[in-house]
Amino acid sequence: MSWIVLFFAVQALLFLLPLLPALVEWRARRDAQPLKVVRDYDGNIKHFANRFRQFLNDQFAELALAAGATAVARNGRLATGDRYQLVGADGKPAVTQQELAAQAIDQLILGTGALELGQGLLYEKEVFAAGAIRTGSGNSFRALLARGDIELGEQCDVLRWAHSDTRLTASRRARLFGRVSANQELVLHGESRFGRMHAPTIRFGDAMPVPLAPPVSRKVLERPAALLDDAAGRWLAGGDLELPPACFHQGSLVARGGMTVGAHAMIEGSIKCHGDLHVGAGARIDGALVCGGNMFIGPGCVIRGPLVCEKTIEIDTGTVLGSDCAETTASAVEIRVHEGAVAHGTVWARELGYVVPAAINS
Repeated sequence: MSWIVLFFAVQALLFLLPLLPALVEWRARRDAQPLKVVRDYDGNIKHFANRFRQFLNDQFAELALAAGATAVARNGRLATGDRYQLVGADGKPAVTQQELAAQAIDQLILGTGALELGQGLLYEKEVFAAGAIRTGSGNSFRALLARGDIELGEQCDVLRWAHSDTRLTASRRARLFGRVSANQELVLHGESRFGRMHAPTIRFGDAMPVPLAPPVSRKVLERPAALLDDAAGRWLAGGDLELPPACFHQGSLVARGGMTVGAHAMIEGSIKCHGDLHVGAGARIDGALVCGGNMFIGPGCVIRGPLVCEKTIEIDTGTVLGSDCAETTASAVEIRVHEGAVAHGTVWARELGYVVPAAINS
């Protein structure tokens, strides 16, 4: 009988052992304060770049000097065991035969001035330059930070994030999986893919937008027959809503179905629809565009407010989002932007962003 009691006692002890920390905390209540959660990484696209910059300032004081002019090239290890290479004035990192064979560099690359990187290599750690960064084709980067310009060769990948204090240019077929930002300008070329980007100016392709000639006159939009509400400067339509070309309306428009905005229309307000939204060529909308379906923005449009879409946004060539003095946001599951378009602010494709090359536009 005693062996049976001992057996069940041992089983009960084994069952309660994993619960012991929780039972102690339940009795003592020593950890009742809420956890401190830092959400800056979510709202600030430069969060990781700023953290890496602070890390460099703490670990490499010489890089804080102007262009790292007094830094001496060397190799070393951090306290964590990670290797680093401080690149000298020639800007060319030393690559071993073993790294060439593996096509991968497993160390921090830190440029005391500008960096000139080769091609066809995977940089498994962060890359920093006190000047500019220029790369060959076919490279993959964990992360990039430069005080000067960043110029990525063709078919380069950014796996986590990249930031330039001036201008970042991605050549054709780049894949920018993480966050990409610049203090002045981003330039993406055809067949490139992107996720979340921010800069005062984001250009898709080298061509600058050419504004379409405005109509000679615009006609005030007539009140739709199936209007459900017209309070507070907003028209609410019960189904689909189609705006004629070269119309003018002062106020916001909402449709429970889809909406079509005619070419060269001018809306001094916002637009919202539950279906697909089609905006014709040369239209100007001073407010936001919000739709529950797909959004199609024609060529040569000017959209001042944010674009928020539940599915796909397609933006044709020559269209301008936001302005130099008023940045905006475009957000959708998928965003396709034709070369020749420009955005000011943030473009965030939650699953896929793609730059349509000019050759496909014709």
